[in-house]
Amino acid sequence: MTAQTVNGTFGQSRCRYSSRERPTLQSSCFRSISKFLYNIWLLSLWRNPHFSHKLQRTAPRKQQILSRVYVSLDIETTGLNAEQDEIIEIGAVRFKGSRTFETFSALVNPGKPIPYKIQQLTGITPDDVADAPPIEAVLPDLQRFVGDNPVLGHNIGFDLGFLRRHNVLTNNAGVDTFELASILLPHAGRYSLSTLIEHLGVTLSPDGQAHRALDDAQAARQLFDALLDQARRLDSRVIDAIVQASKGKNWPLHLVFRDLGRERRIQPPAGSLGQQLAAKGLITQTPNGGLSLIQAESRRPDPPLKPAPNPMSLPLEKLCRMLEKNGLFEKKFKGFEYRSQQVDMMANVIGAFNDSHHMMIEAGTGTGKSMAYLIPAIYWALQNGERVVISTNTINLQDQLMNKDIPLLQKLLPVDFKATTLKGRANYVCPRRVQMFQAKQNHSPRELRMLAKLLVWMPGTTTGDREELFMPDPVEQGFWSQVASDSTICTPRVCSPESCFYARARRDAESAHVLVVNHALLLSDVGVDNKIIPEYKYLIVDEAHHLEDAVTSQLKFSLDQRGMLQLLRELSAPLRGSNLRVGLIHEVGRRVAQAVPDSLKDDAADIVNKCDDAVQRLASSSRQLFSALQGFIAESPGNRSYNVKIRLTDQARSQPSWSNVELGWDNVDAGLKSASKALGILYTMLTEMEGYDVPNWEELLSNLSYYRARLDEIRSNLKIILSAPTPDRILWVEQSARNNNISLHNAPLHVGGLVQEYLLNPKDSVVFTSATLRTNNSFDYFQERLDLWDAGEAAVGSPFDYPRNTLLYLPTDMPEPNTPGYQKISNNALINLVRQIKGRTLVLFTAYSQLRQAAEALKGPLAEAGIVVYQQGDGSSRRQMIENFKNAEQAVLLGTRSFWEGVDIPGPALSCVVIARIPFAVPSDPIVSARAETFDNAFYQYSIPQAILMFRQGFGRLIRTKTDRGVVVIFDKRVISKSYGQAFLDSLPEVEERRGRLDMLPQVAHDWIEFGSID
Repeated sequence: MTAQTVNGTFGQSRCRYSSRERPTLQSSCFRSISKFLYNIWLLSLWRNPHFSHKLQRTAPRKQQILSRVYVSLDIETTGLNAEQDEIIEIGAVRFKGSRTFETFSALVNPGKPIPYKIQQLTGITPDDVADAPPIEAVLPDLQRFVGDNPVLGHNIGFDLGFLRRHNVLTNNAGVDTFELASILLPHAGRYSLSTLIEHLGVTLSPDGQAHRALDDAQAARQLFDALLDQARRLDSRVIDAIVQASKGKNWPLHLVFRDLGRERRIQPPAGSLGQQLAAKGLITQTPNGGLSLIQAESRRPDPPLKPAPNPMSLPLEKLCRMLEKNGLFEKKFKGFEYRSQQVDMMANVIGAFNDSHHMMIEAGTGTGKSMAYLIPAIYWALQNGERVVISTNTINLQDQLMNKDIPLLQKLLPVDFKATTLKGRANYVCPRRVQMFQAKQNHSPRELRMLAKLLVWMPGTTTGDREELFMPDPVEQGFWSQVASDSTICTPRVCSPESCFYARARRDAESAHVLVVNHALLLSDVGVDNKIIPEYKYLIVDEAHHLEDAVTSQLKFSLDQRGMLQLLRELSAPLRGSNLRVGLIHEVGRRVAQAVPDSLKDDAADIVNKCDDAVQRLASSSRQLFSALQGFIAESPGNRSYNVKIRLTDQARSQPSWSNVELGWDNVDAGLKSASKALGILYTMLTEMEGYDVPNWEELLSNLSYYRARLDEIRSNLKIILSAPTPDRILWVEQSARNNNISLHNAPLHVGGLVQEYLLNPKDSVVFTSATLRTNNSFDYFQERLDLWDAGEAAVGSPFDYPRNTLLYLPTDMPEPNTPGYQKISNNALINLVRQIKGRTLVLFTAYSQLRQAAEALKGPLAEAGIVVYQQGDGSSRRQMIENFKNAEQAVLLGTRSFWEGVDIPGPALSCVVIARIPFAVPSDPIVSARAETFDNAFYQYSIPQAILMFRQGFGRLIRTKTDRGVVVIFDKRVISKSYGQAFLDSLPEVEERRGRLDMLPQVAHDWIEFGSID
């Protein structure tokens, strides 16, 4: 490999280092602007000494007059851990605007094996790096190449993390195109380098190769260029607001937005995004130069539904004929297949609505249950003026209904209807609270990123729904609570209903025939006396097997140490780098001091100071309480590699260290009471100053009311958890294994009575449906958990031919779990199986520890066979892992509980599902153990039925279409060795079952998958 050099030799490492031809002034961009405007632009640059020495070398391109030199950089590594893994390749491009100065490329000998997955991903083999220099020989050249210029890359923090471990590029700003894209493209959905390149229509070199360092560095540079073009469409006030908020802060993207602002002042664009939106009537300019949404009254809302005094029954036969052979759907919908099970389900839904009774319907995979309940829901709402609410557990199903099924029905059905979604209030942004967030002092880099996302997104959104924003960071999700609509803060006197996204969504819901919500909102509505969802009498609960968990989650109280201290910091906190304090309390003090006469200022300041003292004392006592809880947890047995959960029973409270917790609680209790009282006094003081024209008076009152209510809620719940337990609540303390954060929890023991009282009794008809409601061919367990004893029941089978397309293999010589040799034997069996069928396998585990052990055992042998192992927890998102698995030629996917359902991979890409163990819940989990105590025989009455539902979900991952064929293997011998095992097997549809030795499994599985036969 010969190094290409500029002005002499560039080091002795095996680096490629090249210059590029300079662009000419005959660019398309130059030709597209008038000569007059170009001369003006040229003159402005000539007068700017920062640009003048470059004028002979570069040409304008798409108004691209940014002056800064960047180095786009990418590395390839042996893994994702900067402390353990090594660099195998470095690529970099130094450029300014459209001009490339030089490139840098070097292979690096990592001094350790390159995992097969990395070899397959990058194409870099051990032979490629065998004679390459070590990293120590390459880095000095890289440092000289980069200099002090900002370093650019996609997820650049990853690259810099590896490089800074070697003490290079420690002071260079790192500009992340991932972060910039997440701000500028809120609707992109996915933010991988390749996806964004495709999304923005960037043309890469046909000779480039993904996951090679120099090619990815070039791609990141081109992505950056395309993102700048997107940024140039922003309204100048958005750019200025971001620049102003980030001025003087340690946020690398400040450089980008500052340069954009300067460019905008030199040459304003012909039509910014703000101007375009204003032209469309979507936004208006505010007196202070900001942007705000046109008030909702400018678009007249549809009138609310008016229920008919005497509901009319639906015509069962007429509607069912739509889905039958030669019916409406077969005539108008290409690809529609008649399914008798779908017709049966629709008939049951119609019967429940017509007869006003509740119904449980289990509909097997492939039934098409969404259409079976949507059609009756639509016609019932149109015929009787009664909206029908449909509740789902997952966003995926909600998206399927709103983006696929309902639009299809709007095309096919000969009637017009309106369908919309409604979410919990906290899902909608509050424009006023965004302004307050923007006005904060001393934003952190993460807060600046969040603010930039909001400022870019707000002018264009018509819903204000948080789902439109990309917020993968839990910290960002925490910031959302500071800008979300809140019933306590967002009152009509401070927030105009006409400009409130939540109010607008609720008005839309009032006129909708079909209203789609999630379980969380459904149950939130119950908790506030049905004030969120417009009145309804007919409800369909899909994914109903999750309802008990959803009720539990919605009615659970949780408080962690970080959340408590953050809440108090929002009231009062020191300002970084000064002796001042910031927060709501001090904001009240400053606003009051601006408005009241001098005679009142001392008294007001005294009240503010006392309130501040109370909050600081509460913060101190809170730290002491959580420290005492940490000591209590340390005294308790448990594996610290996992989250530690300790149920606060009488026995747990008898431990010696609990006395320290009680003492800590006494101090926190007094502190909460004192802080709440002080906020009340501050609130009263502020109300008495109504006539003094205190700035933001109403907003300050609303905020004080909110924080006081929050402190009172915390006090009442902590009292139950720590000093006054009640028998109807489950109480526990938890410590995170990841960050040692301690949290306290309070959840309901029984939810059935609540479902009965608040969900069933007030409604005329509630239909519960799912693919998995029965255990051992009975609805008894589901009925018992939710008190559904008066509900009707129907089980609708699957249209799939399971005996022909599914083989269930039960190894007879597999040891039982938790016996010596089980893990090794199961690992070897997996290796042999996956080799034989060339990947195409999903392995479902019940614990991360089992998964990690299997992954370590599988990687080497399967790599030799050219099979990639994807494992949950390797740093990739769940969706990305599934996509990688789908697209890989040969791969195996290892997942835990979140992969047991919701994984939909039709076709031969997934031909085998291995269930490592029966998915019993962890017996020591506080909720599981507390509810188990309510049964005479908890194992048979609670643990087994609960496990069967998840077992059936796992089984259902295999066959997703009529043409799928594959094998389900169960590595848990208890299904054939224990008396209860047959209950699991009986819960499955009729399949081809084979029992045999492990050494027979690979060939049997291969023959079934390839030929549909095992003879």
